[in-house]
Amino acid sequence: MTTPATPDALRALLDSYLRCPLEQARAELEQATRAYQADWIRARAGADAPPLPAPPAAARPAARPKFPIAAADVATLQKLADGWTATTADVSRWAWFEDRELVTLEPNPAGSGPELLRLTPAGWAAAGRVPPVG
Repeated sequence: MTTPATPDALRALLDSYLRCPLEQARAELEQATRAYQADWIRARAGADAPPLPAPPAAARPAARPKFPIAAADVATLQKLADGWTATTADVSRWAWFEDRELVTLEPNPAGSGPELLRLTPAGWAAAGRVPPVG
């Protein structure tokens, strides 16, 4: 017979086995759940629903990488920020960048060939830049 999981058991699991930053993970999960619920409600509210208020600047999460990035990788991100149109064939660590949500992959405009790398907001922050407007 097993006993039901308690919040303390979950905390112990996350903390001891996964080495997960517990409070940060809980806060991110709670924020994502609330955002999903708000989006779900708004999607069913209809076109006449009032627009959502913008969160205050202090409440917006800072766009910064959650992990260390090697200097060579930062240099690659800066080249992308400077306008370098790189493909997955040009950047050997593209999977590392994509896995860490620093870049997105777009289809090659030629219709075939390697995909193009585009910086995400976290990629722009890692490069120490802001994305161009427009």
